[in-house]
Amino acid sequence: MLIHQYDAETGAYISSRLADADPLNFGRWLVPAFSTIDELPARTPLSWPFYLDGAWKLLPDYRGRILYRQDNGTPAEILVAGTTPAENGLTETPRPSDEYVFRDGAWAIDPAIVAQRVRAAAMAEFDLRMTHARTMNAGKADAYAAGLLSREEAYYFRAWSAYQLDLVRAIQREGFPDTVSWPDEPASFEVASAPAMAEYDARMTKAKTFTDGKAEAYAANELVAEDYYNYQAWSAYQELLTRAIDRETFPHAVVWPDEPAPYTPPLAPIPVNPIEPKDGATPADTSTEPA
Repeated sequence: MLIHQYDAETGAYISSRLADADPLNFGRWLVPAFSTIDELPARTPLSWPFYLDGAWKLLPDYRGRILYRQDNGTPAEILVAGTTPAENGLTETPRPSDEYVFRDGAWAIDPAIVAQRVRAAAMAEFDLRMTHARTMNAGKADAYAAGLLSREEAYYFRAWSAYQLDLVRAIQREGFPDTVSWPDEPASFEVASAPAMAEYDARMTKAKTFTDGKAEAYAANELVAEDYYNYQAWSAYQELLTRAIDRETFPHAVVWPDEPAPYTPPLAPIPVNPIEPKDGATPADTSTEPA
């Protein structure tokens, strides 16, 4: 005859063995304390027999199975039979990702965590772009303020400074970080300045038709009046053109100077004729004699 031993405190089944015969009573068997001859119930893979209140009862048994903590998803296990994973703050389902939290018996995406991830990714992109922009302008602020940069260097300094401002505005717009539109990096000097420089060259070419080859004659005061005027006016115009492309608005908003007015020759003096007497009359004597 089989006897089944169970734990004295929990009632959990321990083992089974053949009963010993009672040496004092032939035909009887010895049943030790915390043992029973009641037949064990058929158990399932996730249950374990417990002897409670004079009868066997199947309770949960998750020993040896990989479970996961509901608070952070890390692997864990149950070492004692009789309790469910939920009673121990565990679940059989692995956490899909760090964006999930255990809620109402299942893993669900946590909007707060997703929002944090989206913002962190957007700010990482912002920091990367801002660092690059600052690197492009590093050590040039004083030189720019002192006017020591070339036209191309000044363009890049202004362009990367404007780019940094656009980056800040991008993360300050409504909808950030769910929707963000990053500004384009500055175009190359050649591309950005091409339209303005084409206009500058065209204007300068026209101006030089009035000045080329006339510098020495102008200095020697050998030019005729019209050429003298044109040389002065168009030389000044050329200086204004160069100043226009050296302003901070270059190359996007260049204010071009007006061309000089055409030469206008001075009016010839009108001769004054003496008043002639009519009908042979003698002009009146306007002299006065002493009294």
